[in-house]
Amino acid sequence: MARMTDTTPTLDANTTDQVTVFQLDDQPVRGRAVKLGPALEQALRPGGENRYPEAVARLLGEAMMTGALVAQSLKFKGRLVVQCHGTNDGAISLLMADCTTEGSIRGYARWDETKLKEIESESRNPTAKELLGAGTFSMTIDQGPDMDQYQGVAAIDGDRLSDCAEHYFNQSEQIPTKIRLACGQAVDADGAHWSGGGMMIQKIADDEARIDATMPWQTAQTLFGTLTDAELIDPDLSTHRLLFRLFHEDGVRIVETHDVNANCRCSRERLVDTFKSFDETAIQDMVQDGVITANCEFCATNYVFDPANIS
Repeated sequence: MARMTDTTPTLDANTTDQVTVFQLDDQPVRGRAVKLGPALEQALRPGGENRYPEAVARLLGEAMMTGALVAQSLKFKGRLVVQCHGTNDGAISLLMADCTTEGSIRGYARWDETKLKEIESESRNPTAKELLGAGTFSMTIDQGPDMDQYQGVAAIDGDRLSDCAEHYFNQSEQIPTKIRLACGQAVDADGAHWSGGGMMIQKIADDEARIDATMPWQTAQTLFGTLTDAELIDPDLSTHRLLFRLFHEDGVRIVETHDVNANCRCSRERLVDTFKSFDETAIQDMVQDGVITANCEFCATNYVFDPANIS
């Protein structure tokens, strides 16, 4: 692990589409930071098409960044699903971010266009609470088909999705956690592109061999509180330099980095296997104009099948 100083040559290294694991020097505080560019653009605009209104896309991007941050803390090969279920007083009925421990992210959202316009007419920058209503925030850990899934659920609580994630950890996981997320569009000569960043720090549990974590944790929270959305979104500010900017007085070490990519796991083969689990009557009910069509909610890929080839 390398200690970062003002002479560290990797401060400006390209950290886009990466999760960076870090540790504060000799402090009971650990964390992860994520910076997304092309991967976020591809996940939110598969095929280069705008699938979501800006407010919905921003919240979905933050959900995927949350999943990317937390998935890298899992000690096994699997996937983490972040879900937000909204209520009728909000505009978004579902946010779903599916992230693997190998760094793949994908996501989709469902929303009511009329309700969204109504909310946006009253607020230029609607909060997570306004968009989701009195819904729920959950994380599901999937270790594979031979293992039981684990799910924790908490109420939507806070104006930002990071507030909801913090509330989840403090209530369901009982791990003191601070999270900050930001997602927006940067404009250049080629047009607008989604970019985003996020960071989380957690207090390591006290034990007899470790110093009292109370004061270091309070200091880390104070420094973390100076983090801005502009710093997280800035495509020219590397994660390494941002960490140095926040924590250089006490020292911060990069433990490891992990690549993140937008990757949907849908395929014709998987869909055919799914169709084969239905009986013949159910298959015929799916036929329209002589074919069966299916659309992936994550990547918007359309599949067309000849029912004669499904047997």
